[in-house]
Amino acid sequence: MKTFLFAAMCFALQNIALAQINVIGLPDTGKSSAVTQFFPNVTGAGTAGAVVHVWYAAHHSGVAYDSAVVVPVSAVDGLAEGGQIPGGGGPLWRLKIAGNTSVTPWVFEGCTPLAAGLFEIARVEISLPSSQTAFDRVSLLGSNTFGSGPGTTFANGLVATPGTGPMMVTYRYVNPMKLLSAVIGAGTPPKGDVFEKLDLNFYNAAFAPGGFDGGSWIEFSVDTDRFVP
Repeated sequence: MKTFLFAAMCFALQNIALAQINVIGLPDTGKSSAVTQFFPNVTGAGTAGAVVHVWYAAHHSGVAYDSAVVVPVSAVDGLAEGGQIPGGGGPLWRLKIAGNTSVTPWVFEGCTPLAAGLFEIARVEISLPSSQTAFDRVSLLGSNTFGSGPGTTFANGLVATPGTGPMMVTYRYVNPMKLLSAVIGAGTPPKGDVFEKLDLNFYNAAFAPGGFDGGSWIEFSVDTDRFVP
């Protein structure tokens, strides 16, 4: 019996370690905005004030929408927690932004693994402008916006990302940013590498919106830059 339990535990741990979520990128979208300057190398704490919006495919109390603000939890780490477990318990979900955002992966996780069915998430939008930071992806045009870093595309450009729960996640960068024409010259277009928002949609095995519950998690790579309005 002990041998069987040990083998079962090893098998489960291997599955956790190898868990992957399929990643599909969608075309960038939204209206362009302009700022005066960009600076690279933001930490998780530097994203404080950003807003995380969540849409539920199902929720124990029928809630369709939820949101939370990123707060600093150390000199370099940021955290957003949303929802509430019945009876005044802790949060339903959590976004952890640790250290340098160009180096350390972000983690979005469900917080009710023992009661995963309390909710199911279909969509997450991370909106950075209120923190004066911007998502910096790899430029599709071959050049970076002046002052920004080299960028990291969601999930580091891979077709799968570590995690478990949903079968698939799509990502879309929203609202491209550029430098004011008065700063860098007239008619400066967006370079296709800095954005205000990141929109994630989760899908279950039946390709229906959802699949992310209280026992799910996803780890993904993105980068952020600071901007001056």
